[in-house]
Amino acid sequence: MARVLHNTLALEPQILNPEPLHCRLIIDPPAAGAWNMAVDEALLLAAAEEDIATFRFYEWIEPTLSLGYFQRYEDRQGHAASRQCVAVRRQSGGGAILHDRELTYCLALPCEHPWARDTQKLYATVHQSIVRQLKRCLVGNGIESALSIFCPVLPKNISKSRQSAGEPFLCFQRRAPGDVVITPQPPSKNADRTAEVWKIVGSAQRRHRGAVLQHGSILLARSPAAPELPGYFDLTGTTITGSTLASALLTEVGEILGLPLKTQGLPASVSQAAREIARDKYGSDSWTRRR
Repeated sequence: MARVLHNTLALEPQILNPEPLHCRLIIDPPAAGAWNMAVDEALLLAAAEEDIATFRFYEWIEPTLSLGYFQRYEDRQGHAASRQCVAVRRQSGGGAILHDRELTYCLALPCEHPWARDTQKLYATVHQSIVRQLKRCLVGNGIESALSIFCPVLPKNISKSRQSAGEPFLCFQRRAPGDVVITPQPPSKNADRTAEVWKIVGSAQRRHRGAVLQHGSILLARSPAAPELPGYFDLTGTTITGSTLASALLTEVGEILGLPLKTQGLPASVSQAAREIARDKYGSDSWTRRR
């Protein structure tokens, strides 16, 4: 993944309307796993306590394995390629993610935002925005007909936070309605093409006092620490940088959510809360190995 995302801080997205809800746009430089997870949690707490929305993009300073909240720590030993990677446990559920050559996003919404109460719509809409931007990149390279990228409809009774017993260890080897998946060839009606479908975006949600956090990973290229997972580049031959994708997504998602976006650094209050959370929780071996 290109290490240039933090250089996009100069971007000034269009202010779409004067609605009272404010949305901070934060584009962070690469950081350690414990810090990244602590900032996400601090932003969720701020959304609940201060009624402030935040859209954040970030990277990882080294290949890092994040375990889903319900996963057993010992299960990581079964994935040989990532055994030497730093591990952190997320506050959200789902399978393990090897964060390396990817773009990671976080969206924290206060309870007063309509989509904080309709998390399924939030989940699907953000993923559909990602699909549109990835498709536009393909069209620009003249290979639209070579593959399809789609986001299956999310059924009303799906629960993304439940533990999925018996599923693969890695999130990107799992399949669930609402995932963004890619097929190198158009799907066939007469054959099982399951083996040719690859997941390239996975997200999870967490609630706190009515506020909602949605964070997720967009797999841009294959990582040596998870060689079984091809990324967008490996499947399409098309390169898209994290900074390019972030620039496109922040404009579209801000418009769809009806939130004015204002670029800024991490507020001091959030930074202080994140330091405490990283120290007491995500940087703690007892938290990481709790299951």
